Amino acid sequence: MRALIAMVVLLVPGHLLAEEPAGSAGVALRCAGPDAGAMAGQLDPSFGGAGTGMARVRFGADDDGGFFDLDAAGDEIIAGGWGQGGLGGVRFRVARLTGAGAADPGFGGGGMVTTSWAASTGDYVYLAAVGRRRAGGIVAIGWRDRFGGASADVALARYAEDGSLDPSFGDGGKRLLDLGGDEVVRGGLVAHDGRIVAVGQRDGRLLIARATADGALDTSFASPRGYRTVALGPASVAEAVAIDHRRGRLVVVGSVERDGQRDMVVVRLQPSGALDGSFGDRGVIVAGDPGIDERAVAVALSPDGGVVVAGDAGPEGARDFQVRRFLADGSPDPAFGDAGVAAWPTTGGDDQAEDMALLPGGAVLVAGNGGEGGAATPLLARYACDGALDAGFGDGGVLPVDFGEFGVLHTVRAISGGRVLLGGADVGMSPGPGTYGVVARMWM
Repeated sequence: MRALIAMVVLLVPGHLLAEEPAGSAGVALRCAGPDAGAMAGQLDPSFGGAGTGMARVRFGADDDGGFFDLDAAGDEIIAGGWGQGGLGGVRFRVARLTGAGAADPGFGGGGMVTTSWAASTGDYVYLAAVGRRRAGGIVAIGWRDRFGGASADVALARYAEDGSLDPSFGDGGKRLLDLGGDEVVRGGLVAHDGRIVAVGQRDGRLLIARATADGALDTSFASPRGYRTVALGPASVAEAVAIDHRRGRLVVVGSVERDGQRDMVVVRLQPSGALDGSFGDRGVIVAGDPGIDERAVAVALSPDGGVVVAGDAGPEGARDFQVRRFLADGSPDPAFGDAGVAAWPTTGGDDQAEDMALLPGGAVLVAGNGGEGGAATPLLARYACDGALDAGFGDGGVLPVDFGEFGVLHTVRAISGGRVLLGGADVGMSPGPGTYGVVARMWM
């Protein structure tokens, strides 16, 4: 696609954020095409052990888990996720790595901390997002499911720079937010002012909740509740959230079940928690084609106010990555793909997206797992600014990544220097060698 206006992406540690200039609604996004150099798609040998470009963090004897979110600032990387023990019980896992990919011995004594809410095999706490505070410290965002479904609440934890729980936050560094139902958290972020946003599902409805910097429910959001749900169908769920820091608006993406299939959902909220009536249909977009199951798992905002959404679509067992791009008013961007949709077969197998990064210049990198033959293979797909797969990347725009024998890819973050961080796991079998959280650095 011809480069009419170069798009510049503002990278903020842990989250891809952007500001929207006044008067941008209804203006199609134009950006420079990707500049894939000779190193694009190669792991950075200066990262991790033995020149591999990959850091492997052992979760002890845990049989499941991995890293599901990453944050990077300066010469340190925060990786957050969870691990499940062989006898049951799930705990937060937060690791800090140096810029070279080594475990930071000043964090938790060995580079990683583990957090649970009860010393019980029936206590399950899942970390969905991790972020750094401008005022210092690390916040973990997730949910607690006690005794496998008896009750589920939003779970937050804050760590000091040495990895210890911050006693000034919640109850000894931890906070449970009981919203009066069963809550599941799929994503979240830490805003510039320290407030915490968690998104997911409450009693089958799409959920957005906000906490203050000290972890209390923020009753100024959707006043006086501190959270809002959006009823869109029999069941809906939010998977990811991005924030426009200049205006304080939140953009949340996920899916809704209706008419026997899932459709993609995009919701934009004002800072107060009210739906933004200038976006989509009174603040909500539901998009999908009849007979095609579709879900959104990641969202990024471009500087002109546009919204880029990644996910997957297709019949069960034969899904493909999919990217949609919307203008600032929520209408499809006609300059991208087919009327705003880029849906391209990747491997010909079942490809399920997990995350996305918007790259400098406007290219889109989708991370997930898939492949032919039933075996899950970590995959990256890179799309040019017009929605076409970038033929200069991998094999026709698709690149498999080796995370180990049982490797899975969960998250991707763009960082400085033309590189990205990839996070996931190499999940051991039981009995087996246990699980490893994996972080890799790749040229892009």
